[in-house]
Amino acid sequence: MENLDSLVPIVGIMVPIVAIISTFTMIVFLRKYENDEKMAMIAKGITPPDKSSRSYNVNPSHSLRWGFVLIGFGVGLLMGSLLESILNIDDDVAHFSMIFIFGGLGLLVSYFYQMKLNQKNLPDNKE
Repeated sequence: MENLDSLVPIVGIMVPIVAIISTFTMIVFLRKYENDEKMAMIAKGITPPDKSSRSYNVNPSHSLRWGFVLIGFGVGLLMGSLLESILNIDDDVAHFSMIFIFGGLGLLVSYFYQMKLNQKNLPDNKE
């Protein structure tokens, strides 16, 4: 047991160092492979796509969904702390239950709101 206690500080120092070196190595290799891919495209006579010309498709429904979910999480945290202080419920149970309940309610609200927006944006087929 004493041998393991002496390893704890060493592991505590080595883990961040290894994580930083691994992240740096991964970034370098990803850049290298992107460069190799572009060079192969140029060798075949294909013009590689420009990074600045990429168009990112932003789906507003995803932002809406995440907004409602995060609002639900915030309300859940608030309600959990109220349950903990008023009813003396265990803090873990109060917080996690309220986070999941209100996060789920946020998903339901975003679903119904998105359905309402989709029905509103549909063209009328009445002739």
